[in-house]
Amino acid sequence: MKSKRKIIITIAVCLGLAALAYFAWLFPFYQFESNDFETSLQKLMSWEYIKTLVPLFIIAGLAAAGIVLVIILRKILAKNSRKKTRFADVRTSIPKGRAPKQKPALFMAVRWIIMIAFAFIMIWGGLIFGLKMSSMSIPVLSCPWNTEQMTESSCYYLAHLNELFELPWYSIIAFVVSTFGFTILLGRAICGFLCPMGLIQDIMDRIRRRSKAEGIKMNEKMYGALTPIKWCLVIIFIGLCFAGGNFCNFCPAVATSPILAGISTSLYVSGFIMVLVLMGGFFKRRAFCTVCPLGTIMGFFHRFSLFRIKKDCQSCTECGACYEACPMGIKTIYTERGKTDVTTESCIMCGECIKCCPEDNALSMTFAGKKIYTSSRKKIMSGYAPDKNGREEK
Repeated sequence: MKSKRKIIITIAVCLGLAALAYFAWLFPFYQFESNDFETSLQKLMSWEYIKTLVPLFIIAGLAAAGIVLVIILRKILAKNSRKKTRFADVRTSIPKGRAPKQKPALFMAVRWIIMIAFAFIMIWGGLIFGLKMSSMSIPVLSCPWNTEQMTESSCYYLAHLNELFELPWYSIIAFVVSTFGFTILLGRAICGFLCPMGLIQDIMDRIRRRSKAEGIKMNEKMYGALTPIKWCLVIIFIGLCFAGGNFCNFCPAVATSPILAGISTSLYVSGFIMVLVLMGGFFKRRAFCTVCPLGTIMGFFHRFSLFRIKKDCQSCTECGACYEACPMGIKTIYTERGKTDVTTESCIMCGECIKCCPEDNALSMTFAGKKIYTSSRKKIMSGYAPDKNGREEK
């Protein structure tokens, strides 16, 4: 009985998402009087640029209000009855004492530098450097409506296959070679290192940690419930154009890259989705990445990626720290007891599992067979300092 109800709910949600995506243009979030796709360095310094940012201010305000409302509701529910909600965490307060502060890993610092630099290049690169590689497409959710990007984003043609087939044969070849070349070589490391939407979600996670607000702990059932929705979005992403719809009206990336570049682009359901992305990213790191259709498609090629996650099963003590740290909820990295390569199609190569692993060389990340980041007990223990009596304290 429960399984039938679950199937019915899943089908209803997927049909609802499909209908919402198809009729997205009927629900405007913010409309400019006329779309302006022209921008310049002079425009970025003018009052006109501030006006193009108005939708982002509205989105940020709605997301902040929603976050505060959720925090208040969680506190009320936790106070009245913890059984009434699975989203009220067991820990209702921050433990007293000093939390261990690890020395920042070089890998993490490099990842953040690459994410910030790539977001800057994708948004303003073409405008500032005057360089455009229109024949090369990168599978990153940086909106193609942003005409000032240095490179094209392949998401537009993947979501508009009917328009792709209308291009000259040499343009189609260039698109396929560049898109799938990057996908095969890098896999979903593109999500962890290059995607501007990933950067935004990581920033929201940092804000939550600094504000000491409790996140929402996902369990296997919750991740399982998202799986049908993820595949539904993939089908909508690829097939909506053949039904006469436009996925761009549904995609949250429209609300970031073009507007930040100074382009006056009207938002439809995409604006509401972006509010949910910010809220989700605050309470659950990389929440949108768990259902992102483009990320799921890139995951098809994870077997060929040069980035791999390797595990020394002999060194693993099954503490579960890797599973707790993984923003994508990948459990096989914790449960695997035989294979060395534990890379999965959902892994975004963020390195959090390796960072939190307390055993030397139990987990490592490799690129083209060479280790670039490994787990270390010493790095974990560096967060613990001896007190006045010589004992270790947190």
